[in-house]
Amino acid sequence: MATIKDVAKRAGVSISTVSYVLNNTGKVSEETRQRVLKAVEELNYVPNSFAKGLKRQQYDLIALIVHEIKGPFYDSLVRGIQDVLHSFGYNLLIYCTLENRRQDVDKFLNTGIIGGMIVMTPYVKNDDILKWSKELKIITLDRTLKERENTAIKSVRINNEKGTYELVKYLYDLGHRRIAFMKGPKDSLDARERYRGFTRAMNELKLEVREEDILEGNFTEDSGYIVMKEYLEKKKRRAMPTALLCANDEMAIGAMQAIKEKGLSIPTDISIAGFDDIELSSYVTPALTTVRRPMYQLGSLAAHMLLSLVQSKEDYVSNVVLDVNIVIRESTAKVMG
Repeated sequence: MATIKDVAKRAGVSISTVSYVLNNTGKVSEETRQRVLKAVEELNYVPNSFAKGLKRQQYDLIALIVHEIKGPFYDSLVRGIQDVLHSFGYNLLIYCTLENRRQDVDKFLNTGIIGGMIVMTPYVKNDDILKWSKELKIITLDRTLKERENTAIKSVRINNEKGTYELVKYLYDLGHRRIAFMKGPKDSLDARERYRGFTRAMNELKLEVREEDILEGNFTEDSGYIVMKEYLEKKKRRAMPTALLCANDEMAIGAMQAIKEKGLSIPTDISIAGFDDIELSSYVTPALTTVRRPMYQLGSLAAHMLLSLVQSKEDYVSNVVLDVNIVIRESTAKVMG
C-alpha cells in the first residue's frame, strides 16, 4: 500500500507539500498541485483522512474476525450477520487473521474505525479478547469466557455435544455397535465438544471407544479423504466398524470418496454421518445423514446481541446456546444380518 512518502517521491516534492495539497492548506502552485494529484492517482494512495472520517462514524462498522472465509457454512453465517446489521444501518467488515499475525488485529483495531466485534477463530486467544473488550463490545462464536474473566463478553454457540451424542444413539438404534469417529482440529472447541458428545454416548451405551477407530482430520474434505484412505489401507480385510461419524460434513464427504474407491458400499458396508448440514450434504450420493447447524441463526443472533450491547450502556445480554437436530438421509442404515 502506498504511503505519503511514496507520493512525495513520485511527485518530486516534500511530504509537507503533499500534505498541503491533500488538506487544501498552505500555498502550493497549480503545477505542483497537479503533480501531487497525479501521483496520488497513479499510486492509488488513500490518505489517512479516510480513516479519520471512518473514525468519526465508528459505530456504523462492525467487524467479524475469522481465520478464513472459505467453507460452505461461512456463507450462511455472514448472510445472517449482514441481514441484521444492514437493517439497522450498520456495515460489516470481515477481517481474516493468521495465528502468527495476531498482532495485526491490534493494529487494525487501533485505527478506531470499529464499533463492535464478532470473533470466530481459534487464532485469537482469550487474553486478546479480554484486552479488546476494554474498548469494544464483543460477541464470541467459538468460546465462552469464564465468569471470572469477563462477564461483559457474550457468546452465541451451538450444542455440539448434543449433536454427536444424539447421532451415536441413533446409530445404536440401527444396530451399530462398533462406531468409528473422525475428529476435527485440536485447537477447535467445536471439534472437542463433538468428540466429547461421541465418547459420552459410547460410554453410556457401554460401547468400546477403540483407539484404532479414532481418526484425526482437520475439517477439510481433503483431510477426510486422505485419513480415511490410510485407515482403509491399514484395515485391509480385518474387522471394520459398521459406522463412521465425522466431526463435520466436509470430512464426511471426503471419507465417502475414499470408501467408494475401496469398493465398499455406503450404507451397506458402512454407514456414515457428518455434522453441519452444509448444502452439499443433501446432493452427494448417497445423501449424507448429519446434524443441522443453524449457521444463519447463529450469525443473525450474534449481530442482534452485539447491537444491543453497542446501543445500550447496560450489559443485560445473556450467553446463548442454539439447539441442533439430526437430519436423517440415505448414508445410514440398519446393520444387515
